[in-house]
Amino acid sequence: MNRIFFLFFSFFPFIFLNAQTIEELAAVRKGNTTYQQAEKIRMEAIQLIEKGGEVNTRLANEKFKESAKLYQDAEIAYRKGTATTKNFSKANYNLANTLYRQEKYEDAANSYKYVAEQKENDKSLRAKAYHNYGNSLLKQEKYKESIDAYKNALKLYPNDKETKYNLEYARKKMIQQQQQQQEQQQNQDNKDDKEKQDQQQKQQKQNNKEEQKQDQQQQKQQQQQDKRQLDALQQNERQTQKKVSEEEMKKNGKSKQEKDW
Repeated sequence: MNRIFFLFFSFFPFIFLNAQTIEELAAVRKGNTTYQQAEKIRMEAIQLIEKGGEVNTRLANEKFKESAKLYQDAEIAYRKGTATTKNFSKANYNLANTLYRQEKYEDAANSYKYVAEQKENDKSLRAKAYHNYGNSLLKQEKYKESIDAYKNALKLYPNDKETKYNLEYARKKMIQQQQQQQEQQQNQDNKDDKEKQDQQQKQQKQNNKEEQKQDQQQQKQQQQQDKRQLDALQQNERQTQKKVSEEEMKKNGKSKQEKDW
């Protein structure tokens, strides 16, 4: 039975007072509440899918749509939470979570990376950011980059089992990807060689056809030349015979006259 792989996902719902404005803090709190509601509904949808059946599938799709709208609302709230304080790491981290859930993996990766690389952030937050940064890259099939992200997470938390699991999974996927690329390259090379051979054969056929055409033209020209020479010889022969006949006639005519005398 094939093992189902789950991406381990970290969420940071807490608020820390630094230099954030009251409006930003309120927006982030609203984003947290909305995000958690979306997560709850999303999980209910997944449970319905697991139960199976047409009715459950329909209900699950409705819940997925409802959670998608909530993720969008949470994204808007988190963006308001960083309107003035751009380096509000907690808000940026949670914003990345909403982007990830909306399958905006490239944008999510950028946000996670920003949080992970801020060395003034605590190790726990940075490790989670690197972990989820790896997940976002993994979703984009950027396996080499995701491996590097997971390694950075393990440098901060070496014994994190979830990150180790994802790291090994990314390595396997990278090997599969490399094998597929090699096979595709080999197939492409074979295709190119076949096309090259076909082109060479086609060109050879064309060359043979041209040579055959030239040979036919030369043969035709030679035949025409031979015919002209033959016609000329025949003409000369006729003229010669005519002259001989004329000479004989003259000779015969003269001899007859002498005999009459």
